[in-house]
Amino acid sequence: MAVIGTGSVDAASTNDAMPPSGPQFTNFKDGDTVRNPVIVRFTSAGATMRDNMGHTTTTMPLGHLHLIIDAPVPAAGQMVPMDSRHIHLLHGETQAALHLLPGDHTLQLVLAGADHHVGNPPITSAKIIIHVVSATGAAK
Repeated sequence: MAVIGTGSVDAASTNDAMPPSGPQFTNFKDGDTVRNPVIVRFTSAGATMRDNMGHTTTTMPLGHLHLIIDAPVPAAGQMVPMDSRHIHLLHGETQAALHLLPGDHTLQLVLAGADHHVGNPPITSAKIIIHVVSATGAAK
């Protein structure tokens, strides 16, 4: 698996009646079939999306999001590792581009503090499974 880029984009709620609670995937649901590159988009309630001189940023007073790929979310109070399965979204990114090997992969988001430690209780998205059918340019 390789991360080929992350970016910030304006995020919109997918539920007009009630704002989502915690981080959520905005373009995938559990069981989706995808091809590389896998562009994962997400948002988090409580984040402020704003345009600042042509750049969209996300402000999260509690910390920042982490995209967890094929790994469990660290326990409350534990630090999120810095490796290819734990993508740190330090600059308020709302999307990440991945190259994943063919097969099933789990994705989950977790909010952690500026010190990368998971809160108690952890603030996470639902864990979803996506099925990748193409591995063009995939890397481990």
